[in-house]
Amino acid sequence: MEGTHNKVKVIKRRAYGYRNLERFKIRIRLEYKPAT
Repeated sequence: MEGTHNKVKVIKRRAYGYRNLERFKIRIRLEYKPAT
């Protein structure tokens, strides 16, 4: 759980200035895409 929160915080820092919240959500989903 700790790693999850940290990863989202890192994405938020990198995504500073995103105007589209939907794209931010997509970015989070892509980061957590399970490796197959």
